Amino acid sequence: MIEEHIRAVTVQGVRYTYRVLQPSVPAAEPVVVLGGVLEGMYDWAYLEGTVLPRASLVTVDLPALRSTAFQGADRDDVDTLCVGLEGIIADLGAARVNLYGYSLGAAVAFQYAQRNSERVARLLIGGVPDQVTEELVAHLRRATDRARAGDADGFATLMAERLLCLDESHHVHRRALTLGYLRRFMRNAAGMPHKVDLLATALTSRHHPLTGGLTGVPTMVFTGEHDHLHPLDRQRAFTATIDDSRFVTFPDCDHMLPLQRPEAVTSLVGSFLMREPMVNSGASVA
Repeated sequence: MIEEHIRAVTVQGVRYTYRVLQPSVPAAEPVVVLGGVLEGMYDWAYLEGTVLPRASLVTVDLPALRSTAFQGADRDDVDTLCVGLEGIIADLGAARVNLYGYSLGAAVAFQYAQRNSERVARLLIGGVPDQVTEELVAHLRRATDRARAGDADGFATLMAERLLCLDESHHVHRRALTLGYLRRFMRNAAGMPHKVDLLATALTSRHHPLTGGLTGVPTMVFTGEHDHLHPLDRQRAFTATIDDSRFVTFPDCDHMLPLQRPEAVTSLVGSFLMREPMVNSGASVA
């Protein structure tokens, strides 16, 4: 039997909500999941079958911050979110957790592990935004300007250009399906001012790269080989700063890897975090 609990904590005046799916007798540390800017606590059903037989699954509405939480030129949005995650894990009451983070969630999970390595059993992160370039900031500003001007199609097009590899010389698994889904999602988001504000603030206010490495936490970093939002060479170099780490590359995928190959992500969660036998996912492991 699986129990579901929705909880909320307030840290530094900001409210964070999280969801716990808990089996009757969990045998492993809870798995805490953090996603991208517009991913919330109900977006992880595809992981339930892998995690819940052995552990609690904790999903978080971390990105659902008010944009005022990011005000100030020297404010690091990942630092703000990391403090929120510290409050959630303290409220959860687990001595240690497994962390899975993707995109913005990967940066938050990594920084949490740096600060609280004794609380993290294993760390799985993908699509890591090790640094936010000025070119990316400018592109995202153009996109959000389009949304605020009422141009939903223009907004969706600009977001797709950054999140997807549209270069036809590279084969990308399920490219057409992913593009169609992403454009529909972004057109809908363009009509929701609070989502546009989140993109404008959470993706452009942090300029501090993820430095300092990590020790004491077994870590796996994974990426799609055609992720040009956060390129392969930078993610490989970032992984090299982490002791006891492995780097996994999935061919024919870009930054939208979790949509293009959800079974591959599930395989990593099962094998690395749940310590189950590795399923052949076609990945290259270093």
